[in-house]
Amino acid sequence: MVVPSEREYGALEKEVAEIRHDLRNQRMVCNSHGEDIAELKRDLERLKTRLATGIAIFIVVIGATSWMIELVLSRG
Repeated sequence: MVVPSEREYGALEKEVAEIRHDLRNQRMVCNSHGEDIAELKRDLERLKTRLATGIAIFIVVIGATSWMIELVLSRG
């Protein structure tokens, strides 16, 4: 079994520390992306709700307008 010299051991320790640092940075990036995705999902749900509400209001207005037109035409 080959035992690394002190210089090689120091280089390995430095590399391990750099890898840990890179891993920590990657975790922070992943967490940030996860938060962004969650925010986008909330925004999408709000948009769906607004669209459904808008469509429902539009249908109610069209129905009320049609009913009023029918009322006017049936009396005339």
